[in-house]
Amino acid sequence: MTDLAPADIDPEACVAVVGLAARFGRSADLGAFRERLRSADGAVSAGPLTDPYAFDHTFFGISPRESVVLDPQQRILLECAHHALEDAAHDPARDDAVVGIYAGGATTNHAARLRRQAHRSPLTDDRQIRAATGADFLASRVAYKLALTGPAVSVQAAGATAVVAVHTAVQALLGGECDLALAGSVAVHTPEGGGASTGGCGVVVLKPFRVALDDGDRIYAVVRGTAVGTAGPDESAEAARDRIVRDALAVSGVAADTVVAIDTPAGSGVTDTAPAAAAFVRAVLAVHDGELREDGAGRPRRAAVSGSGPFGTLAHAVLEEAPAPVTAVASAAEEGWQLLPFSAKSATALAGVAARLGRHLEQAEGAEDLRDAAWTLQTGRTAYAHRGFVVARNHAEAAAALAEVKAKAKDRSGAGPSGGAPPVVFTFPGHGGQHIGMGRGLYRFDPYFRADLDRCAEHVRAAAGVDLRVVFDPEGEEAEETARQFLADGAIAQLAVFVLEYALARAFIRWGIRPSAVVGHSLGGYAAACVAGVFSFPDAIRMVVKRTELLLSLAPGAMAAVRLAEDALLPLLPAGVGIAAISGPDQVTISGPREPVARFVEEQAAKGLETRLLKIPGAGHSSLVDPVLDEYEAFLAGIAFHEPVIRVVSDTTGTWADPEEISTPAYWCRHMRHAVRYHDVLETLQAFEGSALVEVGPGTTLTSLARRHAELRRSHPVLQGLPHPTDPTPDTQILLSTIGSLWAAGAEVEWPALHPLRDPRKASLPGYPFERSAFPVPGV
Repeated sequence: MTDLAPADIDPEACVAVVGLAARFGRSADLGAFRERLRSADGAVSAGPLTDPYAFDHTFFGISPRESVVLDPQQRILLECAHHALEDAAHDPARDDAVVGIYAGGATTNHAARLRRQAHRSPLTDDRQIRAATGADFLASRVAYKLALTGPAVSVQAAGATAVVAVHTAVQALLGGECDLALAGSVAVHTPEGGGASTGGCGVVVLKPFRVALDDGDRIYAVVRGTAVGTAGPDESAEAARDRIVRDALAVSGVAADTVVAIDTPAGSGVTDTAPAAAAFVRAVLAVHDGELREDGAGRPRRAAVSGSGPFGTLAHAVLEEAPAPVTAVASAAEEGWQLLPFSAKSATALAGVAARLGRHLEQAEGAEDLRDAAWTLQTGRTAYAHRGFVVARNHAEAAAALAEVKAKAKDRSGAGPSGGAPPVVFTFPGHGGQHIGMGRGLYRFDPYFRADLDRCAEHVRAAAGVDLRVVFDPEGEEAEETARQFLADGAIAQLAVFVLEYALARAFIRWGIRPSAVVGHSLGGYAAACVAGVFSFPDAIRMVVKRTELLLSLAPGAMAAVRLAEDALLPLLPAGVGIAAISGPDQVTISGPREPVARFVEEQAAKGLETRLLKIPGAGHSSLVDPVLDEYEAFLAGIAFHEPVIRVVSDTTGTWADPEEISTPAYWCRHMRHAVRYHDVLETLQAFEGSALVEVGPGTTLTSLARRHAELRRSHPVLQGLPHPTDPTPDTQILLSTIGSLWAAGAEVEWPALHPLRDPRKASLPGYPFERSAFPVPGV
């Protein structure tokens, strides 16, 4: 993704501001700072610093005792740096970019106070005090706590610190020392004898301009040029300042009369690091938000910021409005449902994340694309143990759903056997859930799924002479009538089910949901084995065609559902009628010749036994199959079998399949003849600790069976891939909800695969709601 840069900008020679965080005076965060700028209420960085001693020590893994020793300005810099990275949609835990930090602080009296109160902390020595208060450790502490692997440089230039830090970071980025850089400064001044603390912190995230364009970053401003210098011995302060300004303008390549100077607010003379940091953040927001006057027709907004320190230290930076992003046109399908994941380190913080995000989306409707918000949450935020998600079509729906999130989170720490991602089991249903338009929403939404399904349909057309695509996405009355005729044909219907299941399994795998095990129910066993690598897709098509052909050649048969346990039912069955499937403790399907099955149903119903005939042609898994088993085994001799690469649960035995046995013709003959023992399958999966079951196919038959299993549903997520045939819920809503549930349970998701039609952009979203505790300055 590339936006068009203005003609006079060299994208390779500039740096973009892609993230911001600020905490000045009464402005507790960037949003408050921004609102005070817009309200024009005067000195946005002046006044008492809000909650200077409050710190979320748990979030950063810092003990309460260490937090007391840690200089408040180091605590604030940690929080602002984290928020700045969030605002840039950069997750250090996921992205392997080399990130540097260039930051400085003020000289404070925190160390002196700690030493005066040493009797209160006998376990704290002078080395610990130096490490917790020294300005030399500001940048390195942030790099360590936030897992940044680039340069960590403490910049000390008093009042010029913030601008010098930006200049240093810009040079490092252009020189290739790092891929991303944080730059800024912090100060917390606490008067002796108590009183309100003043100061503040500003942090920006910088990235090479060309890379930011290509990455789809939200760009606040472009740093056109910077310069740093010192007044000469015979040079006046004004002359030195003019020289540094000329140097910055020369690097920028812009005229002085096109730039609006942003005044640095008054502070503690040239030694206070906060005013220049506030001025730089203000300048970035001014060119981004349009607060500057128009400088000419078609000319971008530009601003400049200066900083000065003792002994003639001077720094100057020129900023310019970023180019307008190129808006991609998405299809109606992609403009629909979006998955918005969010997480936190505690249940209460998760509720806070949801509340902040909901308020933001409510206010941003019309000004921000929900797809961009989803993308930012998916790829630009660290995934913590407590997780939640919502699936919505628009801002209002998302905000309403987020408002319902309570402080009861899904803690993924217990999801898998060792607290990791849960092992996923793909369950493939058999014949019965097929319907016109099954998978249509996904077929239209995901070009990769559509390509897979089309390729599979071509194999079927070559093998069976029918084009299944009319079943999945018929257009017009004539096409729908053809689809109805196809699904009324048992042979075509079973091919359609198999093809859909195979393509849907490939889609889940592409989205990052890779199965640890697979299982099928009757026909679904072929999809399970194919996905596990027991035989190839072309061979699977041949097997399904042959199996269906043989089953349809059998003598007339029937199947019926009976509400009775297997051992109690067996003595009641007439000759030739057997058990075809066991789906629960008292949920059995019988199969056999049509007449005795029908007679059994009639007689037992009259005695009060709950039983009913099923609308399924033929009588698989019964004695009627015996005459064709030899022919099927001979056919299977021409199939290339392989041991599975994914574990398989056999629906014939109800236990884990033997890898050697399942790759033989004899197994597949028994599979066609013997009963489906799906209740035993569920017992086996119940013992598969921490696993999540996903039904991969049309309908919810296997999902319903799993949810009726009391022990399994309590300890295993049971999810569906597509809606029930009578459920009007869109495919994409069901699928995204399933993916969200798996992510919430700890699964890793390939987020880019959820955006196949468009490269989303990054959005500015609320930062983490730190749960702070007060750690006041000793003796105050």
